[in-house]
Amino acid sequence: MIQEKIKKILSGIQKNPALSETLSDDTDIINDVGLDSLQMVTFVLKLEEELDIEIDFDTFDFSHLSSIGNLAEFLSKQ
Repeated sequence: MIQEKIKKILSGIQKNPALSETLSDDTDIINDVGLDSLQMVTFVLKLEEELDIEIDFDTFDFSHLSSIGNLAEFLSKQ
């Protein structure tokens, strides 16, 4: 499931394995997880690598990061 992979990637980037257990589909990736700009770039690259996709940045918007569920829905269409 894409949401679980997203949670696992976020936990890895934050170097906090227990984080994935506290994240829900409604978790705001920007405000609740607290990634800095370098971590955000790493997150996007990891998503592409782990999910074997290429994110279309012409259609990608920060609103897709408003929740793990929103991001999973966007990524499932890639």
